[in-house]
Amino acid sequence: MFRKYFIVAISAIVGLCFAIGGSFFSQANAQQSPRLLPIVPANQANAVDIAFVNEAAQFGLANIMLGQEALRKSQNQAVRQFAQAEIAEQENNKQQLTRIAPRLRVTLPTAPGAKYQAIMQRFSQLSGTQFDNAYLDEGVNAHLEAASLFQREAAFGRNPSLIALVNQGLPIINQHFTTASRLTNYRFAQVPRRYNEAAVPSTTTPRAQ
Repeated sequence: MFRKYFIVAISAIVGLCFAIGGSFFSQANAQQSPRLLPIVPANQANAVDIAFVNEAAQFGLANIMLGQEALRKSQNQAVRQFAQAEIAEQENNKQQLTRIAPRLRVTLPTAPGAKYQAIMQRFSQLSGTQFDNAYLDEGVNAHLEAASLFQREAAFGRNPSLIALVNQGLPIINQHFTTASRLTNYRFAQVPRRYNEAAVPSTTTPRAQ
């Protein structure tokens, strides 16, 4: 009987030693193995991402306001259709940014920046054909600016949600730029009309779609 208990005790001690040894060698091997690169969480962002969120939010607010003013002022069907499409585009971007920004600990701006406010101030003083022409010309400029902003984020941004947003938005930007270019006969790097206080009202009428 004593021999039986002695054998059981020895077996238990040997098993414990193997368990301790196995644990030790496992830890040693783990320390010697190459470290895996950490997975970047979806809520992390770099400086390009943060700048994009702020700039895109201000840009969107300004273009929603300009679109709403176009719907109030313009009787031109092409202008009104463009304004409706622009508002829909920017409202979608705003909704997406509102969802993403808190996860990045970014507070979205509630008003457009000084540049956009100056442009809107000038638009408030325009009417009729001059307003229509200015709005479509700004549609060209705005989508050139948006393309640059979105392309930079797509190339250098880090946050997957923002990159998905810009990849979804770029075809829409291209479509709206094409429409505005056609309606204004736009040529790259040309300023066919001026809309400062001293500008003479244009007589060119945007073409209906």
